[in-house]
Amino acid sequence: MHSINTCVVGVEMPESRPWIAANIAPASLLSVRQAFDVADAMNAAVRIVCVLPAVSTGFFGSEEDAEAESEADQTAAMKILADLEVQHMEKTSRAIDVSSIVASGQAWFEILKVAGTDRNNMIICGTRSKGAVTRLLFGSTGLKLLRNAPCPVWLVNPRIDDDATLDVLAATDLSEVGEDVLRIGVALGQSLPVRLNVLHVVDDNLDRQMARTGVSEEELNEYRRKSKEDAETTLHEQLSGTDYRTVAEGVQTHIAEGAADGCILSAIAELDIDLLIMATSGRGGIPGMLFGNTAERLLRELPCSILAIKPDDFECPVKLD
Repeated sequence: MHSINTCVVGVEMPESRPWIAANIAPASLLSVRQAFDVADAMNAAVRIVCVLPAVSTGFFGSEEDAEAESEADQTAAMKILADLEVQHMEKTSRAIDVSSIVASGQAWFEILKVAGTDRNNMIICGTRSKGAVTRLLFGSTGLKLLRNAPCPVWLVNPRIDDDATLDVLAATDLSEVGEDVLRIGVALGQSLPVRLNVLHVVDDNLDRQMARTGVSEEELNEYRRKSKEDAETTLHEQLSGTDYRTVAEGVQTHIAEGAADGCILSAIAELDIDLLIMATSGRGGIPGMLFGNTAERLLRELPCSILAIKPDDFECPVKLD
């Protein structure tokens, strides 16, 4: 992926009433800002989506009362989205194709319907818990988007520093989908003020297995050296297939050795990362398949935003029409 056609950004209404744009959660506000930044830089469109829960007739006593309440909520939500449009369009360098949609039902499904099956779209949503994505990702809208969306999904966690530069870590396993991770990291770096770091982790599991076979320490050290050298060579070969030299802030590469989740978390802390880009391993749209074990463990502890990339052969497991 080298560019984005449409940024579909999900916005939750404030918990308290009356609804006003200023009371929207920080993660949702940051999601809208990121969507407009990406759209402005990549000549993409923006679709702002708010999904309201279906109004229960029984709760309001009559069908007429429920319908009136639903219409009032939709009007209030649309006004907020229109306010967000105006606020962000004033800051863009060009006219952006932007529209707002208020729907009712399941948030993940309605957002996914707007994004469709175009792999060059991007879904951007805020997290619900400041400082961690766990509550949003597990058993929630974010988790279902990650499981079902064929396009990249960016789950935004409010940044602590919130400075102008986005510190990005692109974690690659050097596979084909890992190359996609590098491409989108470079594309963001070309379009936005980004400090791009690229990380590959050499798994030390085979090292431990070899050690149990009785190989000498010298042989084991040579194997480790060769593994890291080969990984670094492959990483630079994959980067050379991108326009990484055009990233204004430059690109730093890192080779680590150990458990992937631990190495990624250490790199996030050491480099003060705002956004982790990594691939999912779900293949063929298998229901319930999200990530491999590495990301499953990561998501419980991740302190930053995540942009998840799907393999080319991923198929959306739900019907959108």
